[in-house]
Amino acid sequence: MSDISKKIIELLPDTFVIPAPTNIGAIIKKDDKNPSASIVYLIDSGTTEIDAEYILNVLNDFFEKKDRKWKLEAIINTHGHTDHIGGNDFITKKTGCQVWAPLLECAMMENPYLQATQIWGGIPPHEIQTSYFKATPSKPTRIISEADKITFSDGSEISFLSMPGHCFEMTAVIYTAPDGKKTLYAGDGLFTRGELSKYWIPYMQNPFEFMNSLDKLEKIENIEWCVPSHGDAINTNLTETIEMNRLAILETKGMLLNLISQGRKTSEELLKAVADMNDMKLGFGMFVLVGSTLRSYLAILHDLKYIKVVIEDNKFYWTL
Repeated sequence: MSDISKKIIELLPDTFVIPAPTNIGAIIKKDDKNPSASIVYLIDSGTTEIDAEYILNVLNDFFEKKDRKWKLEAIINTHGHTDHIGGNDFITKKTGCQVWAPLLECAMMENPYLQATQIWGGIPPHEIQTSYFKATPSKPTRIISEADKITFSDGSEISFLSMPGHCFEMTAVIYTAPDGKKTLYAGDGLFTRGELSKYWIPYMQNPFEFMNSLDKLEKIENIEWCVPSHGDAINTNLTETIEMNRLAILETKGMLLNLISQGRKTSEELLKAVADMNDMKLGFGMFVLVGSTLRSYLAILHDLKYIKVVIEDNKFYWTL
């Protein structure tokens, strides 16, 4: 196996993945106007300029070995988090490509400071104003939604699946081949077994919306490959992976309710208890991410009337 075949892996004809800490999808089509050239659509762009340069180098090597010219048509961002949009600025300046993104993710892409501010809940300290939380700004040139489809001359198409939960408008990208087989780039709308074994409580803006999005994903037929943003691509046991994501949410919900049933607790007391029960050692970043996620669980459980709020002696408690 050549080095380039490890750096960009073909899943089905025309669909590829560039394995990385944030996996990069690539849909590669023949250029109808120039049969000796290809048109590329990237799904996400990594975290930094270094990631972006690597992606372009991989594509250059890939097409050089095939002796084909290529043009990057668009980066399709699944959502606006830094590790998905951080390479946009570098790549667009190098290639002149378009940037497509869901409407509700655009503000964060144009002003990445919003991501750290949202997670922290106020002006964020410098520890979470790093390249992981604060990308170089980029401006979408096209808004995508479930109503959009890009159809090619061979009958294949690119479509989109709105999967909110991880963030405001996480959107998966679906490539349907002429024979009906699908490659689905799930972004952070699905976490692999490996990721869940490391981070049983992945960041979610709304865990219950995430569950609804899993239901939508499960109804999509003819998925041959599912590419989450983190971990290995899935071509078997997709249903089991979806169920494990559900289990992670339900277990965390049950854990919080059980802890509160033992006596009222503050958000930080619950965070410590849940982290201890899951054998998690929280550094600064994980403390903020898991804490933000658990506060989302608690807010929704409160709105659904599972739990109540008590403020006493200037302390905020969750109680039954």
